[in-house]
Amino acid sequence: LEQQAKVQYEYYLTQAKKYDQTVQILHDVNKHIKAIEGLYGAEQGNTAGEYAAEIRELLKPLIPVQYTENPILNILLTDKESVMREKGISVTIKVDNVNLNFLAPIDITTIFGNLLDNAIEAAEKLEGEKYISIKIGSYHKMIAASIENNCGEVKWKNGFPVSAKGKGGGIGLLNVQSSVKKYDGNLIFKSDGNKFIAELFLNS
Repeated sequence: LEQQAKVQYEYYLTQAKKYDQTVQILHDVNKHIKAIEGLYGAEQGNTAGEYAAEIRELLKPLIPVQYTENPILNILLTDKESVMREKGISVTIKVDNVNLNFLAPIDITTIFGNLLDNAIEAAEKLEGEKYISIKIGSYHKMIAASIENNCGEVKWKNGFPVSAKGKGGGIGLLNVQSSVKKYDGNLIFKSDGNKFIAELFLNS
């Protein structure tokens, strides 16, 4: 419940931020249009095109991305992607056309919220290039997902990566495992050099 409430709170903060950005852009939109019209009128087509491209870039963060038809997961992925980009983490998200509606909303936020938070925590500590790759698809009759990120040294305990948060830091992964088991699923963690992968399989 705490994780779900956190996701909802982050969502409302994101929406409030987008609203403020929208108000700022719309406040000046008539000026932008007149400026572009003026450039075309003065036969400055190339400059006008560049100006229009800049406006498109301003509007891009305000347009919601539809990663999946599952609304809870879509909100979560949108919020986490925003956090990653703010922290300088390169992110790729690929969600195949799979039905995730059999998953309870609280399990979606518990599973993906915790795994993505851990990936962000690991990647943001690095110097240089940082990346997170998220893939969700189907494997036989199961839903398969993987979250890959680059990281520093990984410490292990009982098959789980040890969190740097100290006491209580591993509770999130135990909650993930508990949610995965509800769907007769499997949760696997792998580490290869500076690469860490969390894989999970869920029966639909």
